[in-house]
Amino acid sequence: MMNTSPDGQSPYQKYLWGFRVLAILTISWGTYYLFWRYANTLNFDFLPLSLLLILAETYSYADLIFFTLMMWKPARREAPPPAQGDASVDVFIATYNEPVELVRLTADAATRIDWQEKHIYILDDGARPEMRSLADEIGCGYIIRSEEWSGKPRHAKAGNVNNALMQTYGEYILILDADQIPAPGIIKNTLGYFDDPKVAFVQTPQYYYNLPPGDPFASDAPLFYGPILQGKDGWNAATFCGSNAIMRREALMQLGLSGFVKEVEGQILQSLSRLSTELRFGFATPQLEKAALARFKARLREAQKSLQNGGSLAEASDTVRKSVQEAQKDWAEDDFGKISADLEKLAELGDPEAAEAQHSIAALKPDLVTQTAPHAGDLLGVSKAALEGIDLTRRGEAIPVLPLSTISITEDTATAMRLHAMGWTSVFHGEILAYGLAPEDLGTALTQRLRWAQGTLQILLRENPLLYKGLTLPQRILYFNMAYSYFSGFVNLIFLLVPIFYLFFGWSAVSSWTVGFIARLLPFVVLNNFLHAYVTHGLNVRRSEEYSLALFPLWIQAVLSVISGMQLKFSVTPKERQSGNHLRLVWAQTLIVALTVAASIYGLVSLWQGWNPNTYGVLINVAWGLYNTYPLSRIIRAAVYAPPADWQPQPPDFLFPAK
Repeated sequence: MMNTSPDGQSPYQKYLWGFRVLAILTISWGTYYLFWRYANTLNFDFLPLSLLLILAETYSYADLIFFTLMMWKPARREAPPPAQGDASVDVFIATYNEPVELVRLTADAATRIDWQEKHIYILDDGARPEMRSLADEIGCGYIIRSEEWSGKPRHAKAGNVNNALMQTYGEYILILDADQIPAPGIIKNTLGYFDDPKVAFVQTPQYYYNLPPGDPFASDAPLFYGPILQGKDGWNAATFCGSNAIMRREALMQLGLSGFVKEVEGQILQSLSRLSTELRFGFATPQLEKAALARFKARLREAQKSLQNGGSLAEASDTVRKSVQEAQKDWAEDDFGKISADLEKLAELGDPEAAEAQHSIAALKPDLVTQTAPHAGDLLGVSKAALEGIDLTRRGEAIPVLPLSTISITEDTATAMRLHAMGWTSVFHGEILAYGLAPEDLGTALTQRLRWAQGTLQILLRENPLLYKGLTLPQRILYFNMAYSYFSGFVNLIFLLVPIFYLFFGWSAVSSWTVGFIARLLPFVVLNNFLHAYVTHGLNVRRSEEYSLALFPLWIQAVLSVISGMQLKFSVTPKERQSGNHLRLVWAQTLIVALTVAASIYGLVSLWQGWNPNTYGVLINVAWGLYNTYPLSRIIRAAVYAPPADWQPQPPDFLFPAK
């Protein structure tokens, strides 16, 4: 039970009501401000720029609405008692090309997890002999892909884990990245949540023990692995983050089987439709009797109608498959009949060999009928791909059942969304129970963030959360918001360019820069910042706030690459510092800073010389522009950052147990 104050309210209840009152005030003022902006401040002399700015502000206002929804009823969970019992837990350590000694730290710590029925496996997607030797040395299992994966989609980490799921039997699975060193209590402190039979997974924070002084790359994420996941948890939308999570095998296998049925159903429906189209415009073998072709078309329509009326996939597939065999048999028997008739005529003319051949063919007729028929595709004038699609298998996959989603390079979020849509629940457990490695250079950090953004946007395009069947309305909105946030790259670019355009060229995005404009904008900005500070009280989020603006080129790149259909590949985050500076990666931020400083100087000179007599306009835009340069300067400095010579990461103490 939570402690309560004399007025009968717990600290959580007081926090919650404080947030709600502040959020309603902020949204109310923001609504008033936006209505006033649309009604009074559009500058028709520079309408495109004016519309871009007000649309950017509208985007930010919508983001405030999403944030308020997310934080409206955050979960405040009391940790369950330490788990007891004999439930079996498989510990998966996923690796591809990470150094052996790095994996050794994780695997060795896994052996000291305080749980009797645990089975540790190194999932080596690199199939390295030295990694097999490490597994033998530590005494854990070693799993690689079999030959059946050759020439088939590998699906990166999702494929690696799916492959291991088919070869192991634990009731629960603890998934760890190669660098995530588990604490001894990671199973005992979380398994109690699974007493609720609806819980599919428990996610714990990702914490980094190698953060350089000042966290120059904004790797620490106390806001996400705190208030944000607590807020999502309150709506049963806490997401799986790929590592440091315990998952129920039953939930994953149910998801895999459901996905198998869904994929096969889509495959068969698509193939039936394709067959109908190809038969309409295709060219069947001329020798095929029209009656046989008509029977095949009728069976095809029968299968389609059966599926539309809720019939089974097996029945539809069997109907089409049998009709294909009947068409082949009809053709072969017709061809056989013609040959037999010709031989009979020759025999009647006294050809002894013809009579003997006719007798032999008659004896072998059953085998000849099946062996001489041409391929069904050639016979019916349809593609082989369309015919293969009616098979109740996933021939293109190495394993037919894929529990972890493979539609995105961020398999974790897509898997969580599908589990929630099936009615499973999730838990965010805020205790740090694993210690990993953060990127130690800007290039690696940006590569990692780009992959996260691209994967999330792939989900939006392929399985739009707003339309995904089974999700509750809050879940739809919160999953959609994950992708929505990456469109902020375009919005932030507008916010960065507007003051530059005004100071250099006098292009004003508002009809007039006045005290009335500031009097309406400033309270909204202050309330918004105060709301954010209220939620993040006690957390060091300054660096992540700076990067939310500074990463605008990366988010733009992510959106454009996904929308354009560019082929995306999963890339493993390097676990060692990449030498050199990375200034080429921040050329856009550097250019914006240079332009803003130059524009500010020019604007002040133009005010002094009387070229631009609008004092408020110049001062507001100079202040706005210079305010933008600080977060951009942080990422520029990060591009040339090198840690102090005497700095060393400090692994967790439990790695060095007392002897």
